[in-house]
Amino acid sequence: MAQRVNLDAMIPRADFGVQGQEFTHQLFKDFPISNLEETSHVRVLLRKPDFQRETNHWSPEQIVTFVASFLDNELIPALILWKSPLYIFVIDGGHRLSALRAWMADDYGDGAISLKFYGGEISEAQKKVAQRTRSLIENRIGRYTTLKSLIGSLTTSDNQTRRVGNLVTRTLDLQWVLGNAEVAETSFFKINSQGTPLDAVEAMLLTNRRKAIAIASRSILRAGSGHKYWSKFSEDCQKQIETQAAEFHDLLFDPEADTPIKTLDLPLGGSVSPVEALALLVDFLSISSSPQGSVRSILLDPEDTDGTDTIRVLKLSKEILTRFTGNNAASLGLHPAVYFYNERGVHSRHLFLGTMKLLTEKVRNNDDAFFRKFTWVRARIEQYLITNKPLITQMFTNVNRDARVLKVRDLLEFLIRNIDSGKEFTTEELLASLGFAGRVLDIRSLVTKTKISEETKSALFLRTSLAHAPKCPICSGLLYPKKSVSYDHKVRASAGGTGDIDNVQMVHPYCNSAIKN
Repeated sequence: MAQRVNLDAMIPRADFGVQGQEFTHQLFKDFPISNLEETSHVRVLLRKPDFQRETNHWSPEQIVTFVASFLDNELIPALILWKSPLYIFVIDGGHRLSALRAWMADDYGDGAISLKFYGGEISEAQKKVAQRTRSLIENRIGRYTTLKSLIGSLTTSDNQTRRVGNLVTRTLDLQWVLGNAEVAETSFFKINSQGTPLDAVEAMLLTNRRKAIAIASRSILRAGSGHKYWSKFSEDCQKQIETQAAEFHDLLFDPEADTPIKTLDLPLGGSVSPVEALALLVDFLSISSSPQGSVRSILLDPEDTDGTDTIRVLKLSKEILTRFTGNNAASLGLHPAVYFYNERGVHSRHLFLGTMKLLTEKVRNNDDAFFRKFTWVRARIEQYLITNKPLITQMFTNVNRDARVLKVRDLLEFLIRNIDSGKEFTTEELLASLGFAGRVLDIRSLVTKTKISEETKSALFLRTSLAHAPKCPICSGLLYPKKSVSYDHKVRASAGGTGDIDNVQMVHPYCNSAIKN
């Protein structure tokens, strides 16, 4: 996926549904760039609808091209605004205005405005793409402050003279939506179904924006920072949501992953790309916050009016997540490279969700025996998963998304059941148990390119590193010390064991608390 510039902090959000009078009197007819200056009263009033997707769909090249188009007096589509009693809402043109303000403030997702918006926490990936954008701007256009300082200068080049002149005199064309909030919202959705279309997940979140799963997903994505979609709740609820979301984000998306993979410290949830992460979060929360055997539907949920349902969703889902990872006593400490990434080092959403679906069912049914059984066969399951990753990847290629999750769950149950009973099984028997017929082609035999790809580099690193990764001396499964480890006395302290390095071992938290004891 191409890198995108995060401009979400450039124009704040506000509640789109504020009721009040309709504005039918004369409004200003065009939009000069001075309206985006820090001291402009118009800028202070500008808002995006609170349900609008993040302003992060433009690449660095698109930002540079747009700013150049503005300065070169090229055709730019008209902005569409709506005046509420309190604010001026951007119905269409949010990326355009955000790109111009980013250029003016020298903030492409890593500057003072963005730092304040995200509470000082900005990912390394966001910083890298911001710096790349800044370099392109400076090489091809120049900073806003530099161009502005040349106004009235006689020493500029012809191209600079033209651009400085356009900077002063050019305005963006402008249209107004006249009517109440309902009319404006209808206009927003009609307009945003064109151009860069809304992703299905984005559209679903917009229409269900006041429901717990939507609020919880957005809070986790930005670790409780950024725009507060939960701002209508009490201060206590807001604080609880932000605390839970920050912890959730850390467990799922930290550390950030680079390509090619050069470390086994991988994020359980994969990429923090907004669309991908939101899709994962909606599915995760829908499954993990549900009763036994069911999957909660955001479409059928009522709106959360006071924040209690959002907090409940976060707490129930975090209970499941901490069975995956973390240092509490129930944590299995699953290694993401084994369970959630394919053989090429690409995070697999269906492997992650399928594993989570299985654990959720066992937790909700209080099936403690399952976790003990899993622990005793864990090392052999992990070896099977590592050895057969190409087979597993190919197995689910032509299966739809929802079915993949269930088949991953069934795959794990098949492995646990057969390995625990000591039964030998063939690939054909495994496939048949999952409803597949025939054989699966080994995709490794299809690689004919001579160039060493990024995926090949990642695959080689994973294969080499997993073979030498530390293992839990109790269950022999792989350890993931970055997120989940317990330090255990080989000889118990109660039996005279010391805390010396020779008497301490790293183990899975669950192995230490439930198996050894």
